[in-house]
Amino acid sequence: MRKLVTATAVVVLSAAALLPACAQDDDGRPHRSPSTVVLDATVPVVADTTISQVAQDGELSAATTLATCPVLCENNPAGQRDAHLQFSVDQLPPDATGVTAKLRIYAWHDAGARMLTRTVPGDLQAARIAGGGSFQAVDGVKAGFNELPVSIDRNGTYTVLLSQKNFDSRVYWASLENPRPELRPQLMLSYHATWKLAWADEFTGSTLDAGKWNLRNGEARDVDLGCNVDSPENTFVSGGLLTLRALRKPVPCGSQTRQFTQSYLDTMGKASWTYGRFEIRAKSPTTPTGSTGIWPAFWLRPDDGGNGEIDVTELPGGTAWHSQATASIFWDYTPVKQDLRVTLPGGGTPADGFHTYATEWSATSLKWYYDGQLVWTRDRTTTPWYDKAFTKPYNLRLNMQVGGWLGTPDAATVFPADFLVDWVRVYQQPS
Repeated sequence: MRKLVTATAVVVLSAAALLPACAQDDDGRPHRSPSTVVLDATVPVVADTTISQVAQDGELSAATTLATCPVLCENNPAGQRDAHLQFSVDQLPPDATGVTAKLRIYAWHDAGARMLTRTVPGDLQAARIAGGGSFQAVDGVKAGFNELPVSIDRNGTYTVLLSQKNFDSRVYWASLENPRPELRPQLMLSYHATWKLAWADEFTGSTLDAGKWNLRNGEARDVDLGCNVDSPENTFVSGGLLTLRALRKPVPCGSQTRQFTQSYLDTMGKASWTYGRFEIRAKSPTTPTGSTGIWPAFWLRPDDGGNGEIDVTELPGGTAWHSQATASIFWDYTPVKQDLRVTLPGGGTPADGFHTYATEWSATSLKWYYDGQLVWTRDRTTTPWYDKAFTKPYNLRLNMQVGGWLGTPDAATVFPADFLVDWVRVYQQPS
């Protein structure tokens, strides 16, 4: 959780990922059951080869490129080449529905070819004798990655046959043997599955659950102006809500005296996850006036303490910031970060009532949903360091910060400033 960029961006909202309508708890507050959502997965190629009608081509299973060409290839009436690519799919959960798949494959040059794919069960050897099956076609090849439709609906071993029409020159594709792993072929799967509730705190008791949360105490960080304290004045549970309160109150804090107290919770050593849906329903104190220097947030950091951060939402205060939420990720804090200021889908503000902020994290993408609407996506195409940062366990962070890059609270900043949390929930995909 660090400094945000100030560049503006246009956010295009899409439909929620099949989230159901909210039911209500006994006290009238919305409650979400585990949801059917759209998930994705990446399947690496495990074997590939070029099947050639040209004897001079020889054995091509270890070539760094695959080739395709029609029957009449470069004036050779028996010059056909087809690429065969084998995949082992085991990522689909038992309840997966609506499965779609694409072959993501890298071409070295543009070509006006019509590409046909056919998917057959089994390995490369089985594919050599397989017959029948329908073709799917895409017109045109572009230099770089191409995504071609294939037919897969369940786990198993498949071979994708890639053929070329109406372009009398070879098209070369990166193969499994290519020395650059990021160029090797992949299957891109998308499917519907059910999130299962893995962990939650509904704050229905009268005290903070110490079995789930650590509450930091006497901590003076160099990124803000407050002292993190374990005090019932700053952190308390009542009426089904967790309150994280910031106060203008001088206190000894380590070797310093700080002018503000604040609350900082984490789940380090108690709970962490690799992938899942991380969700909070909360109300921020960041009003148009009276919130300069106030900064509540819900975020994740890796257990190993190394690079990487996922900010489900940051809600900075002040006149310039109060009306939007922030989604962000970091590799390190300077300078590698990506973030986006987001206007809430319904046109409200984080302080006008309770809003739901969620991030869905998978092996291939991060997706942010604010009040049920998809507002931002990050993946390998947007984030070259995705696999380095986001393939390890992360724990939760929930805090109410005073000061930092937002500046010092002014005379108009209202204290106590309360960040109210209705729930925190973690869902995971069934294995």
